[in-house]
Amino acid sequence: MSGALHNKLIYPLFFYFDKGHPVRSIEFQKFIDLVTFDQSLVKIEHDIKKMQEAGKSLLDDIKSLDADLLDVKNAKDQARKAVDEKELYMKVLESKELELKDKINSLSNQKEYRSLQKELEALHEKRLYHEQDLLALWNKHDVMQKSYEVKAASHEELLGKLGQDIAENQTQISQLTTQLDEILSQRELKQQPVPQEWLEMYNNMKGRVANPVVPVVGDACDACFYSVTTKDLQALRQNKLVQCRDCYRLLYTQ
Repeated sequence: MSGALHNKLIYPLFFYFDKGHPVRSIEFQKFIDLVTFDQSLVKIEHDIKKMQEAGKSLLDDIKSLDADLLDVKNAKDQARKAVDEKELYMKVLESKELELKDKINSLSNQKEYRSLQKELEALHEKRLYHEQDLLALWNKHDVMQKSYEVKAASHEELLGKLGQDIAENQTQISQLTTQLDEILSQRELKQQPVPQEWLEMYNNMKGRVANPVVPVVGDACDACFYSVTTKDLQALRQNKLVQCRDCYRLLYTQ
């Protein structure tokens, strides 16, 4: 708000008196009606924004669910990969054992026989060790497989519920948008009786704050609660529209 407007008296309200009591002019009453009308628009726009944020949160929940399921699946796949690699290694050991056995059976040299026999025994012990390791890997895989199956079932159930919530959210946004469009179509008629200079000031403030025109309550601005000076209170009692010295909103007496 420019300094030129700050603390200035803004436009007479054109009150007249009925039996000693001030009565607002039609133009000013229409101005207040427009302000009240726009407040209903702000509420609907706020509700739409709130629903859009809720929809985004639901989509984030789906992404989180998918990520959790993918993590469990990757862990399960890694467990299976470890099993497959170990089984492949076990086959290599078994193949070496068979080769050594065949070679031993064809030997006649006792010294070489004993050497290969020791090698065979060491290979056999090595295979037994890896068999125990393989068993542990299979157990881990089975646990991860079961965990994945449980997670997948839960994922489908939660995904279905989130899908319903998203559909309901989109329906509500659509209904609110339709309601907003219907109300906006009436705004042109609402602002026609209001003086153009009032509209310009009001629209300028409306682009800055959600409630640009507020009443004085308890000698203070009803928006920021900043005390209205005695001078401005006198101006208000003289049926003038003034600005708040703190938030610059347009003030009026009720």
